[in-house]
Amino acid sequence: MRANPEAHGRDARATNREGLGRRTKKVPTTALTLLLFTLVACESPAPAPSPEQFQFPMAVYVQSSPHEYWEAVERGLKSRLNEPGMSVEWQFFNADTRETVRKQSTEAEYRAVALTALPSDSWAREWVQTLVQEQGTPVVLLGTNIPDALDLGFVGTYYYEVGRRAGSWFARNLARGEVLVVASHPVPRAVSEFWDGFRHGLMTNRRLRPQLVAIDRRTDIPARIETLTQRRSPAGIFFMGHDVAQEGLSALQASKIGVLSWNEDALGWFQSGKCQLLALEQPEEVGVRAGNLLRNLSQGRGRDRTVVYVPAKWYTR
Repeated sequence: MRANPEAHGRDARATNREGLGRRTKKVPTTALTLLLFTLVACESPAPAPSPEQFQFPMAVYVQSSPHEYWEAVERGLKSRLNEPGMSVEWQFFNADTRETVRKQSTEAEYRAVALTALPSDSWAREWVQTLVQEQGTPVVLLGTNIPDALDLGFVGTYYYEVGRRAGSWFARNLARGEVLVVASHPVPRAVSEFWDGFRHGLMTNRRLRPQLVAIDRRTDIPARIETLTQRRSPAGIFFMGHDVAQEGLSALQASKIGVLSWNEDALGWFQSGKCQLLALEQPEEVGVRAGNLLRNLSQGRGRDRTVVYVPAKWYTR
């Protein structure tokens, strides 16, 4: 008996339609299942962010004593760190308290630290390395540059350049004689850096003889100035520091007088003719620039080391 090809074709088409229908019916079920899982996943609450993510504690450690210079730096620094979540601890220390301060800084979880310390002391360099390598805390050096430290920034006055420029001024304006530098400054090592620059600037006039009178403690200034009044007046005097200038301008005489100050009141000395050269530091601007670095580093911005020298304002006649 011969098979009917037409009947066979009808049976095959019917079978295909039936199978296709079964597959088509499964599609809505699968789509609904996926939609259900998606809705459940969307309804699951996302983990809440940690409050610590929005807190940026910072600290400033200064190896010095309280002074109007540092008050101006602190004022400028905190003006740049007044954003929500940011806080700054400011602390002075000395040789007797430095280990306590160091321990405190390494135990606290600061986002960034600014530090002023004697650059010749290896202890300060080791402190910076501990903060950076072990704690992962970025460090900004304030006022003093510590060689071979792992800091990510420096902000301060370039005291060598200030001294060199002052020495060059005396070399041009005096023919011969002694030039006395009476110096007292709250920034560690500022006097020695200034003195190096001053002597180099004075070298263009070999007939001038520089002499340094460095006063370490602020309370010793009146007595040291009194001692200098008993000497013969030099050809020139440079008062490095507002405190020594305030005490010495009325007590010591010279044909040419220069002053380095951080106080705007010193402009009155220049305008009244008490000094012919005035270099005016900008400690508040030093604080502003340091605050900018701390803010960026505390938020994870900035990788390359940044050096900022804040220039002094110069007045000459």
